[in-house]
Amino acid sequence: MNWTKLLYVLIIVLLYIPMVFLGANVFFPEYTGNDKYYNYMEDCYNKLPRPVEDMSEEDRIAYDEDQKECRDKSMAEQKKWETDKNAYEGNKYVIVTIFNLIILLIALFIPFLQDSVIMGLFLGSIAATFGATMRYFDTNSKIGFLVVVVTFFTMLYFVNKKKDSFMDWKTRATEAGMKMSRKRHK
Repeated sequence: MNWTKLLYVLIIVLLYIPMVFLGANVFFPEYTGNDKYYNYMEDCYNKLPRPVEDMSEEDRIAYDEDQKECRDKSMAEQKKWETDKNAYEGNKYVIVTIFNLIILLIALFIPFLQDSVIMGLFLGSIAATFGATMRYFDTNSKIGFLVVVVTFFTMLYFVNKKKDSFMDWKTRATEAGMKMSRKRHK
């Protein structure tokens, strides 16, 4: 095996995967960074005064009702926020998987790319698609699922088409060197 080409493949994969996810966060910035979790704008326990021990029963009931109302409102806001986040991240997932599918198709159909570049793009797009699927699993994106199915069958086609040359770099390099050597000696 040609270790230099394997190193090139590894470099491409190791740069491709973070590039995809960083790009997704740059171009789809909502719900990233500090906004990736629901922020409680209204802390029910700090908003309302704390009950005192000598509070009347009527005041304690009113306080408990205010607390319950505040919690219910906060839970409804959180549920809406999470629904919106899932929809947004579902769209992000679709874009990420479509991008990876395009890169996979480029690796499959652009003939002038070197083998190490093709393998790096292939492995990077597959790994990034897997990572995106794990990351955005809860979005339940139907379109994303369809793109992953297409990616899966494209990957099967890629492996089947490239099966003879998949990791056969040493043999082909040796054969090419022998052909050049024969030409020089003639």
